[in-house]
Amino acid sequence: MPLSLRHFVTSSLFHPVALLRGRSTGIQRGRRRAVTQLKRILVPTDFSDHSERAAAYAVELARRYQAEEVHCVHVSDIPADLLATSAYYMTGPSEQFVEQVRAEGRKSLESFVQKHLAGVPVRTAFLEGRPFVEIVRYVRENNIDLVVISTHGRSGIKHALFGSVAEKVVRKAPCPVLVVKRGERDFVLP
Repeated sequence: MPLSLRHFVTSSLFHPVALLRGRSTGIQRGRRRAVTQLKRILVPTDFSDHSERAAAYAVELARRYQAEEVHCVHVSDIPADLLATSAYYMTGPSEQFVEQVRAEGRKSLESFVQKHLAGVPVRTAFLEGRPFVEIVRYVRENNIDLVVISTHGRSGIKHALFGSVAEKVVRKAPCPVLVVKRGERDFVLP
């Protein structure tokens, strides 16, 4: 799908969109491959409302397909986090302050998992670096079968300046990616 069409589809629909790219999971049936096993599902989180929706999808899919585990990761770009914090401007990036940012990130990740991923086996990881790079690396290293990721639905100048982690993950991940966009309808499996 050309970039312009993909961008149009993911930014203009009110429904979640599955952009499947990468290896298929499943078994051969005739000429079509059917997705039958989702052993490891990854849901990256930035702790936003959008991530909560993605987590709900991941839980439903994990239950439906009896996934072995849901992986929940948060990627902290520590320098960006420091710049966003006023204490940085007063004291500089001391190691103690960086550790505090890490501790708060880990605590937020555990809280997110307890609140939004209850009832399914979960493995967590707190990573540091550029979000899409670390997410794709995690997918490769942990043999993830499906990524369920949220998008903030930015457009125009915000999209041009900040890009989209979800869009980059779709392009680079070696497995299918379900992009969950804020919408008026909830995802319901038949």
